[in-house]
Amino acid sequence: MGRPSNREARRAEILGAFARVLADHGYAGATISAVAVEAGIAPGLIHHHFRNKEDLLTSLLENLTAAFRHRVRGLGGPEDPLLSYVDGALKLDDTADITAARCWVGVFSEAIRNPALFKQVRRLIDVEISSIQARSGHELDAKQAGSVLAFIIGSLVLGAFAPRKTAGFAAPGLRQLVAAMRVPGR
Repeated sequence: MGRPSNREARRAEILGAFARVLADHGYAGATISAVAVEAGIAPGLIHHHFRNKEDLLTSLLENLTAAFRHRVRGLGGPEDPLLSYVDGALKLDDTADITAARCWVGVFSEAIRNPALFKQVRRLIDVEISSIQARSGHELDAKQAGSVLAFIIGSLVLGAFAPRKTAGFAAPGLRQLVAAMRVPGR
């Protein structure tokens, strides 16, 4: 019987190193060499698992999205799916991942320059707006759901630059905004 492959574990290790370097140094500073140093491997091994830095970024976006969705499911209950989503996106607790939050900012920033990544992020935004609407039981229209997502993205950006000044305000603030949007007759 053959030895089990460690390909997926190695890819995850490399993506983790890429995330840490991206979070600390931005996309321009997240060179293959810097990622290799962070991972403690040779740069050629990165190219064995990923075509290039753009492939790393695309894979990271997939991982960030999956981790976010897992967090939302883990923090939520069936009583109010929209507030579970808010908490999953912004609540600071033991499961909050500051590196991931900073990586989201890096992804958004690079998407402005990279047309293929821009399309991916744009599709993700459309999916998230629809998800927010569905989680609200369609109480929120697309513009209101977009406002919720804009608050989340803005909080991530602000938190990446001034985490101590913003800690703890975002989830409660967004909960208040959602409550105001749900007022009948608005």
